[in-house]
Amino acid sequence: MLRRSVSWLPFVLLLAGCAHRDGARNDDGFRARLARGCRSEPDCLVLQLEAKARVDRCASSCEEAEAALRASSALVARYRRQREARQAQIEARRQAGEAAEAERRRAELEAAEDARRREEAAHAAELELAASELACAQRGDTAACDALLRYLAGVAPLDPRAAQVRASHEEGQRLIAEREALRAAGESRAQEAAEAPAPARPPRAGGPRPASEGRICCCDGTLSPTCTYVKRGCCSHHGGVCACP
Repeated sequence: MLRRSVSWLPFVLLLAGCAHRDGARNDDGFRARLARGCRSEPDCLVLQLEAKARVDRCASSCEEAEAALRASSALVARYRRQREARQAQIEARRQAGEAAEAERRRAELEAAEDARRREEAAHAAELELAASELACAQRGDTAACDALLRYLAGVAPLDPRAAQVRASHEEGQRLIAEREALRAAGESRAQEAAEAPAPARPPRAGGPRPASEGRICCCDGTLSPTCTYVKRGCCSHHGGVCACP
């Protein structure tokens, strides 16, 4: 029995050697490439496609091919996640840049609008100040002079307009004082005239005149409605002209 077993040993070793040589001959090097990995997502996609092709070609005992497909798919998924993360970062930076640019433009527009409003307000204030100077210095307008006084109270002493505004205010105050003096004098004269006794009227020369003086009396006892002296036609409907009583 032992002799028979030993006689079969060379054939078993030969078959084992043939099987090993066939396995080495059928190895396409994919497992080694998969072990080295891939440098980019396109390279991983190529490995994944080859792994799918190996699974499709496999007729039996496909565990190794399926495991290689899962490994290559994991590599593809990892590179895809990395790519999506980079794209998300790029998109976030782009959106942040656009937001910063929009904020910068908004701030510039707002600053320009504020500057325009300040310029318009300063121009309007200058026009109002000039109108107040004119009204105060030429007409003695009290409200305009008060506006000049408020301006002088709020500016620095060395303001270039302060001297001119102060001169206009002083001129307006002079006009106001003169006007008040004239008004006071007029009121005083009016009061004196009201308090003075009325002068007696001189008597009329020739005594009192009759109430019918300057009128024509008709014979029916009425006055002529149209005549102030005797003429033809007076009292024609009232019995003629008669002497007034």
